[in-house]
Amino acid sequence: MKKTKIDKNKILNPVISNAKRNRWFIGIIIVFTFVLYGNTVFNHFSMDDHYISADNPMIKQGLSAIPKIFTSLYAEEDGMAYGYRPIVRTSFAIEYEFFNGNPYISHFFNILFYLLAGLLLFNVLKRMFRNYNVYFPFVITLLFLAFPMHTEVVASLKNRDEILNLIFCLLALQFFIKWVDFEKTKFLIFGLIFYLLAFFSKQTALAFLLIFPLTLYFYTDIKLKKLYYFIGAVVGVVIINVIVPTFYLPEICREVLLRENPLVADHSFFERIATGLYILGFYLKKLFYPFPMLYYYGYNMIPIKTFANTQVIISLIVYLGMFVYSILKFKKKHILSFAILFYLITIAMFSNIVKPVPGIVGDRFLLFPSLAFAIAVSYFLFKLFKLDPKKEFNKKSNITIVLIHVFIILISYTALTFDRNKDWRTYYSLYKHDMKYLGNSVKAHNLLATEMIRQVKHELNKPVNVMKFVKPKIRRAIKHYKKAIAIYPEHYSSYNNLGTIYSRMFKKYEKAIPYYKKAIEIKPDFPNPYFNLGFCYQKLKNDELAEEYYQKCIEKDPQSPSAWSRLANMYFHKGNIKKAFEINEKLMNLAPDSDIPYINYGHFYMFLSDTAKAVYYFEKAAERTDQSDVAGLLNKMHKKMGDHKKAHYYNHKAKETEKRKKEKKSYY
Repeated sequence: MKKTKIDKNKILNPVISNAKRNRWFIGIIIVFTFVLYGNTVFNHFSMDDHYISADNPMIKQGLSAIPKIFTSLYAEEDGMAYGYRPIVRTSFAIEYEFFNGNPYISHFFNILFYLLAGLLLFNVLKRMFRNYNVYFPFVITLLFLAFPMHTEVVASLKNRDEILNLIFCLLALQFFIKWVDFEKTKFLIFGLIFYLLAFFSKQTALAFLLIFPLTLYFYTDIKLKKLYYFIGAVVGVVIINVIVPTFYLPEICREVLLRENPLVADHSFFERIATGLYILGFYLKKLFYPFPMLYYYGYNMIPIKTFANTQVIISLIVYLGMFVYSILKFKKKHILSFAILFYLITIAMFSNIVKPVPGIVGDRFLLFPSLAFAIAVSYFLFKLFKLDPKKEFNKKSNITIVLIHVFIILISYTALTFDRNKDWRTYYSLYKHDMKYLGNSVKAHNLLATEMIRQVKHELNKPVNVMKFVKPKIRRAIKHYKKAIAIYPEHYSSYNNLGTIYSRMFKKYEKAIPYYKKAIEIKPDFPNPYFNLGFCYQKLKNDELAEEYYQKCIEKDPQSPSAWSRLANMYFHKGNIKKAFEINEKLMNLAPDSDIPYINYGHFYMFLSDTAKAVYYFEKAAERTDQSDVAGLLNKMHKKMGDHKKAHYYNHKAKETEKRKKEKKSYY
């Protein structure tokens, strides 16, 4: 019998063709990601970056801080301590060690992390849709990467936690699928480890507790009994994440404030549900029309809704319809059923129905839900042009038409993203640009005003008198603080900030006092206005009231170095040297790493004409501070004493410190 000759080229060519095409896909993803976000490399620090930038004392310790990072909370402010994100903080500590807190480097790494997430997503989608047309996972990946609402995630350094969370969740999913495919326990263990790392990046990884089994059910042949065991293992990781850190972390205290979310006030069950449905409608609308993109919402951008609101009713009908459709198609494992359930699971925790969310809504919350949207859009594009996404070979002309329409969408997405990246250039550029859409946001008014005042202070530190040039900006800042108070009359920090403008910049101490007292009335435990009142009364020569308010500040915040320092200096200049030294010694014991008590002693001994002791304490202060004025003072003192070697040393240190300050200011 004559043997049929097998043409090996016919067998190998499709494989070679697919491999080559895959390399092209990967190359396009890499280039496209840098096209989308390459211009963020020129950005500086922006919204909330102080949590992870060189301003963070722990990050500044570099590699040596890593053990502390894993045993400390993410943020502390306004008397609250919350969050556990050691992976993201570690990444910034490493960057600081090698690049000294340069934001351009950090932005570059953000792009690389986002690219890694995109490549992992493409790889996972190829396995999920292995029986689909090869272009299908590629189109989904491009649409997901280009979705404009992701600018908050990539262009904001602080939101690297979202990207790392995505990376580790995708890695976990990839290994879970391998575990089912190859039945090797090691893949399950790797997946569980990566899921734990996702939690160490951000707690919103909790949504994947349901996403993992959903994906395995739809896109593997996993048996139900094995799926139940798997769910138990994943729940175990969640329990470990919840319980174990309590043994080594400080107590977590995170209260969502009214100025962040109006739902924290006493509202009825139906009002909460109605507002939650409105928010879900808001997110759905943003998927189809991602404009405007805003860095923050908060009180009172989305007021409380009732079921009398038309948009609430429409949202209820649409979401109910989506859910019913997904259930009807669930047993058939239809792709739209998967996409809808993926979307509902990942958006649910941000609906505010179960728990109020800080900021009430946020662009970054659409990172995971937008993947479901990309899957659905890709599916409908294929169907629109009569292509079955499950068939590998389609007419080239039809594939071309699909790709042309995808290209049109990507062009519009890219234009929006590229333009939005520039808004994130600095704190001021972001706050100023978004203000036209955030007229009802308390925090937006407060942040813009505060950034304006920071810039004013920088200008006022210059050797020339620029007050007449900065006055218009100060007036605008006052306007925004007052607008914040008009929206939310209990916004105590705006009262405190207004008082600071009048006392520090205009030297109108009498006018500042009512603002500080109002801040205290609203929040009696807030230490800042007590200190500021002490400062005002000291300037008004009322030492009795000044001392009283400095003492009250210390009662509210015993660790306040400024209040202790002011008290010590008050007693010294009143001639009570013994009391001044006693208070300064307390300050030194309370804050041994602070330069303030050493600077105080330096000045005390200068007044007492003890130059040697003054120099000693100023040098101790210089070891603890980067203040160029201390180094500059030591330079002058050593010159006068004839010690030119030390004078040269401190002169060099003063110049280096001033240089670093200028570099840091250029980042904002």
